[in-house]
Amino acid sequence: MDATKQAAPATRPRSRVVLAAPLDRPDEFARAVAALSGAVPVVEDVQGYVGRNDNWRVPTTAAGDLFVKRLRGDAAQVDARMSRLLAFQEAIGGGSPGELRTVRFHGADRERSLVVYDHLDGTRTGSELLADDEFEPELARRLGRVVGEIHRLPRVPVDVADSGGEKAAAAFYALTVEQYADCSGGEAEAWVMLQHDRVLIEALERLRGMSAAAPVTAAHCDLRLDQFLIDGPAVHVIDWEEFRYSDPARDVGGFAGEFLHHAALRAFATLDVAEGLAPGEAHEVIVAAGERELAAARGYIGEFWAGYREVADPDPGLPVRATGYAGWHFFDRLLAGAAHGAMLTAAERGMAGIGRNALTEPERFASIIGLHRD
Repeated sequence: MDATKQAAPATRPRSRVVLAAPLDRPDEFARAVAALSGAVPVVEDVQGYVGRNDNWRVPTTAAGDLFVKRLRGDAAQVDARMSRLLAFQEAIGGGSPGELRTVRFHGADRERSLVVYDHLDGTRTGSELLADDEFEPELARRLGRVVGEIHRLPRVPVDVADSGGEKAAAAFYALTVEQYADCSGGEAEAWVMLQHDRVLIEALERLRGMSAAAPVTAAHCDLRLDQFLIDGPAVHVIDWEEFRYSDPARDVGGFAGEFLHHAALRAFATLDVAEGLAPGEAHEVIVAAGERELAAARGYIGEFWAGYREVADPDPGLPVRATGYAGWHFFDRLLAGAAHGAMLTAAERGMAGIGRNALTEPERFASIIGLHRD
């Protein structure tokens, strides 16, 4: 077997899978959308998209297609997320600076938890481009400038403070009865692994402390590659329900974490290639794949970081904090994936180890992943 064989690409994202979308109250839905957009919806032709919220493509009689989202969750969560996305609209003041583009916003109905935007056709997400090996280094640099522009948005007099952080952090010490009852076998195994790792928990507490003391900027706070819609030279950033004034390292780390996670997936795919080789040969194949994929990820992250610094003026500690958040990205993905499994796989445990290294030694790994301080 050829020891230089490339790992298989990561699974293609399923962010825009279309489903049938029956509406429970179509007449009420149509009236609400019309009131926000000024257009008459064609409700019988509505299509739904997979997501944590209810998402629809809504044709209209004369104004093109709309994208309508109904926020889901308990009342307090929905209200907070609605406030954040409206705060972002106030921050951009009806326009976007530089290369940052946002989808045209028609309005929000807080009573029905609905928000209405234009529907963009012909775009591809950053995660789709990466999965198809079509993500160019120049695009990474552009996205760095876009994120830098987000972090330079003005402060608006709206309360969009963090909420629920202490409750979420408590899970690292113990789950409630309700949380445990809702766990899959994989989730329970993941929480056991996390809760017994005192070094990791201390690293997370340290990261929270550094972030609390860091300079605050406008921040997306849920930045993933599928939040970027690419249409030639235009980059639209979507999903602003977690917008707030926070540590900008959260966004930089989210971007870096996406590329590191993708690189690790590709490296671990060589486990299939190495199967049947002698132990020494298998080790060489896996190590070579890891080095190759890390070099590729570092190139993208380095371009992003260079673009970011063309626009923003990061504080000296941002690379270290961002590296910690990049490490947390692995655990965020681990917990999301574990919800669908009976147990953790060897690859998932290996991925957790990579994230742990970045979280517990961010000073060491910041320059290794491309976040140079100079």
